[in-house]
Amino acid sequence: MSDIRNGSQVRAVPEISIVIPAHNEALRIAPTLREYARYFKDRIELIVVTNGCSDATYEVVSSLQQTLPSLLTVINVPGAIGKKGDAIIKGFRKAAGSLVGFVDADGATTPEEFDRLCALLGTNDVVFGSRWMSGATVYNRTSPLRKCASKSFVILVKILFGLPYHDTQCGVKIVTRHALNAILPHLSTADSAIDVELLLLARRAGLAVREEPTVWTDNNSSVYSTSLMKFFRTSFSMFRSLLRLRLKSYSIHSYET
Repeated sequence: MSDIRNGSQVRAVPEISIVIPAHNEALRIAPTLREYARYFKDRIELIVVTNGCSDATYEVVSSLQQTLPSLLTVINVPGAIGKKGDAIIKGFRKAAGSLVGFVDADGATTPEEFDRLCALLGTNDVVFGSRWMSGATVYNRTSPLRKCASKSFVILVKILFGLPYHDTQCGVKIVTRHALNAILPHLSTADSAIDVELLLLARRAGLAVREEPTVWTDNNSSVYSTSLMKFFRTSFSMFRSLLRLRLKSYSIHSYET
């Protein structure tokens, strides 16, 4: 890390800020945080945003923070029940790194893979992983419902927004500070459609966006893998979110970066 001097105070500036939205991840988040801290050491800051948790996620992260005080920040949002987008936006606002990204709390993306994707930002403003591109490696891809939902979502996104990507919803995305400054003031989607809004805003800002085949471990955290009822309920919710974003996108104009 480099230092910023502000009067008599010295604040370390991380190379990479990693935002981790966490909804009821008490059993899985600690190993993820330890692995990232062990791999990156003082190159990173970890910003965990616990949102709407009914388990001990916040307590687990707060306890771990005692051993990683210079690397780990926790933001608790008790009322935002499972709102991934709201958590990511709050984490982005806190982030100080030259590169800023987010990953899932369950360790689906390893630190090594995240670092590899970061290296691709040399000629790109936004890099995100893809589980569906040729060359991707996905372990434990076990749910037919999840595959059906993901493929249907991709088709719908292409119809509504013309985004030419294979996997907008992959839970690993990284942006440069320049890109974040251009996107963040316009980013407002509270739920999982934030991935689409981020990519839509990046393209409208004229930023260089790269979708990259990734290495991913499917830890069956998705609601798509549980029941038909949840599958249809969640699919309908995402469909409504995309329609809201489509209506809002009429007022999103290109802007200078």
